[in-house]
Amino acid sequence: MNILYLVPSIFMLQVYDRVVPTRGGTTLLLLTLILVLALVVFAILDAVRMRLLLRASMRLERQAAPGILLRILGTDGATTGQRSQAMRDFDTVRGTLTGPTIIALFDAPWAPIYIGIAFLLHVWIGVLALMSALLLGGIAILSDRVTAGAARDTQARAVLATREQDVSIHGSEVARVMGMRNALITRHLLERAELVRRQAALAGTSGQFLAITKFLRLLLQSLALALGALLAIRQDISGGAIFAASLLLGRALQPVEQILGAMKPLAAARNAYRDLDAFCRMPGPAIDATTLPVPTGRIDVHGVTVRAEGSDRALLSDISFAVAPGEIVALVGPSGAGKSTLLRVLSGALSPDAGEVRIDGASLADWNREQLGRHVGYMPQSPSLFPITVHTNISRFQSVLAGESEQLDAAVVEAAQAAGAHEVILGLPNGYATMLSMADGSGLSAGQNQSVALARALFGTPTILFLDEPNAHLDSDGEARLVTTLSTLRARGATVIVSTHRTGLLQAVDKIMVLRNGTIQLFDDRAKVLRPANAEPVAATGGPR
Repeated sequence: MNILYLVPSIFMLQVYDRVVPTRGGTTLLLLTLILVLALVVFAILDAVRMRLLLRASMRLERQAAPGILLRILGTDGATTGQRSQAMRDFDTVRGTLTGPTIIALFDAPWAPIYIGIAFLLHVWIGVLALMSALLLGGIAILSDRVTAGAARDTQARAVLATREQDVSIHGSEVARVMGMRNALITRHLLERAELVRRQAALAGTSGQFLAITKFLRLLLQSLALALGALLAIRQDISGGAIFAASLLLGRALQPVEQILGAMKPLAAARNAYRDLDAFCRMPGPAIDATTLPVPTGRIDVHGVTVRAEGSDRALLSDISFAVAPGEIVALVGPSGAGKSTLLRVLSGALSPDAGEVRIDGASLADWNREQLGRHVGYMPQSPSLFPITVHTNISRFQSVLAGESEQLDAAVVEAAQAAGAHEVILGLPNGYATMLSMADGSGLSAGQNQSVALARALFGTPTILFLDEPNAHLDSDGEARLVTTLSTLRARGATVIVSTHRTGLLQAVDKIMVLRNGTIQLFDDRAKVLRPANAEPVAATGGPR
């Protein structure tokens, strides 16, 4: 397709060398028709190229996006920032495939061909084209080296600023009530001022290089006209070659100028690819595990140790115990004892630094997570409701995968009734079709959030349930309903591990585990743990962790 860029130069050469001297109107008409036909073919090929690039981008989306999303949702070694940035990095790389950057890269290899054709016109025209390309190429390389570090630093600061603003938005209520709003605004303004300063410095540097390049390109094209005129005066080339040389030089230098203009998005795409590659090299979730029989609910924990991220401080230390199928175990202990961390490890949400968790004799790593997940109910301390309808939240997105059905509706209502959330949901503006606008269940109270989250955990009659402080925001009636729910779960043989800092739930459990400083202080039948001799460790249950 790029060979067609030569058509205007050839047309001008023929007009000045053949048509004008001979006054050949017919020849001019034929040349014009050929020019129009060539440019139409060029336009068609350009449209086809863009269409192919778009298809390549869509194919990359289909092939790579599922794997990246799987890693975002299942990679333990990545920080929250790395997970949230991974898909943005992928979109940056994918978007580069359809932008002007990739077009400039495709056109760049043709610059030597245009320079070679310039040599065919005359050796000095070729020398001028070669020296011009080397000069602009050197400026492009220098621009990349000068701005690459600044571009990466600016992009990192922009990402960090966005994350901090998101955190501030979630904490805006606290900031407003406690008089922190003005200080928080001042802090963000200072950060934005520094970010804008760096962005302006980067844009200024890039703009200087781009201005220099444009100046040199115009100057060199004018010099090409002057050189062509000089050679024509000496009768080394024809008059038409004067203008052809200028057009040819401009076409040879255009890819170099385009690459210089694309340095900023190219650097952003390169940095995004580097970060995405590093993220994808982290150990990902196992996806080829063997499908095992439906779990009965036996849980064995051997030497589990978990350390705080970025330090050697142990959140859990050498935890070992076993839970028989159908048992209900309560985790109690002061704030920071490790209750929530232990539930995250047991559910598979967090991988331990040492030790292992086995369900029905199989390590969590040996289970197919999608298969096991259908038989597990998990309610974290933060409900983590998704910005979709209440129905879709409770059904665990089954309505997305399988579509709406009466059986699914019945299962959703059954789970809500079991959680004592049915009446609460019917009281919402659109019932089960109520849309939650944010991931934290915006529009619902804390107790309503917990009720919906508990219904989601109970959906599909799971064999194993992990409930973290399910009564934290419930009143006495809600707690009574929760006790009834636990009794129902025991009756159908479900294994339940529930953490609590209130003693109301203890009447519904079989065993109690007392945690303190990440270790098991006591683990036995409820009656034995609640004996007066053990009253002190049981009573020392602080607020939720």
